[in-house]
Parts: sequence; structure tokens; C-alpha cells
Amino acid sequence: MINMSVCLVTFKERRELIKSLIPRIRETIPAEVDIILAVNGNFEEPMPEDYRSDMLKLSMEHQNVYPIICADFMSLSKLWNTLVLFSKTEYNFVMTDDLVISNPDVYKIASDYAERTGEEFFTINNGFSHFVLTKSFLHQIGYFDERLLAYGEEDGDLVHRYIKMFGRDVPTLPIDGFYNGAAYHLKMKNTENHINNKPTVNREIALIKYADDPNGICGMNPTPLSSTGVFEDYQQYPYEPFVRRNRFNIKKFERIILDE
Repeated sequence: MINMSVCLVTFKERRELIKSLIPRIRETIPAEVDIILAVNGNFEEPMPEDYRSDMLKLSMEHQNVYPIICADFMSLSKLWNTLVLFSKTEYNFVMTDDLVISNPDVYKIASDYAERTGEEFFTINNGFSHFVLTKSFLHQIGYFDERLLAYGEEDGDLVHRYIKMFGRDVPTLPIDGFYNGAAYHLKMKNTENHINNKPTVNREIALIKYADDPNGICGMNPTPLSSTGVFEDYQQYPYEPFVRRNRFNIKKFERIILDE
């Protein structure tokens, strides 16, 4: 079975959701599996001390939970990138904080699928609430676009780039008893929002980056789109392969490997 880290993002309005979810994950996923928890700040709001303490206490109450606490708001793209970069496993299982789990075999099913198929990126139940990806894949595609300043559109953007790069739809794995609770009413303040309480700014950036094109790619969009060329994609973390190739030198220096 492939070892995967579990990656979660949350914020203070979802405190009770994450306090219920992590114990549930620990009931269904082996205790030795790392849970990396990104605790996001809210835009132009101080983080309440009791919330920060709660998240640290929650992390200490369960084995192998590693919190990353953000003093200020960070985009979902940046946090997803950070979770994968900070994990110690090649495969990473990203989950939402409003997840509902009734199937005790979710982790094994996803791990077995990755091992059997060799897929390095796939969604669960044909959606983007939960997905598995490798460090290698994320670097190959250039990471989630951190120019998307808030949250929303980062999934569709990555899917568009995936189809463009690989010429096929993103694989999906059906799993019963595992779904998004859709707690869209629990939202941050100080943001102008549109559908499902997602900030307008990311939608506006997406409209600059992509335009309707009958010969374009549908992806997660109902109509085909192509890049406008205004926001060209580039490698956001160019040094990661060098770091991963040469980490062994920290223990005892042998040689510097410049190329893969």
C-alpha cells in the first residue's frame, strides 16, 4: 500500500468541523499516517488566541498531526502547494474540512488505486473536494497558480492545464461513503463573494486568464476556454527538484547532483 499524507486546510469559521473531522480521520486512517493541517488566517482580521490555542491543542491530542498556522490570510492555491511541499511523502491525499466519512476503507481504496494504476493525480467521486497527487506531478504541472489570490478557480485552472498537458481528462476514483458536506455558509468576512461564497477576485482573475474559444478546453467549465496569454503559466518553485535530489547530503555530504 502506498503511504500518503493527509492534507487539510481550515479557518476559524470552521472550527467545529475540523475538531470533529480529525478524530474521524484518525478512526479510519492508520495512526502512523501524517495529517498536515494548514490553519488559515482571515483577511484583515487578527487570529483569535483561543482559536490558535484550540488548533494547537487539537493537533497535540492526535498522533502525527502537524499544524501550519498562518498569521495572515493565504490563498488556497498557496496552502495546497505548501501542504504538498511540506509533507514527507510523495503521494498526498488532500481533503476538505467539511468532509463526511462513513467508509472506513477510504484511505486503503485510494492508496491501492494509486499503486495499481500508477496515476499521480486523480480526484475522488468526479469532483475536486478530495484528490490525490504526487510531489512530482505537482512540480511537473507548475503547482496551483498562486496568482489566484483567494479561493475558487484554482481547481478549474489546474484541470485546464492538466488536459492541455496530457491530452485527457483527470482520472477519478469512485468511493462510497465519502463526500463534501458543502458547508458554504461558513465563510470569512471582509471578502466580496459570488457563487458558493467564493471571493469575486479569483473569478475576475480567471476571466482575465481564460476566454471562450470553441476550439478550447472545457475542463470544469461548461464552455470551452483557451488561455488569453495575459497570465502565462510558469514554474513557481523551480528549485524543488534540486532540493529533493540533494537532501541526502544533509546527513553526510557526498556530491551535488545538478541534473535528474
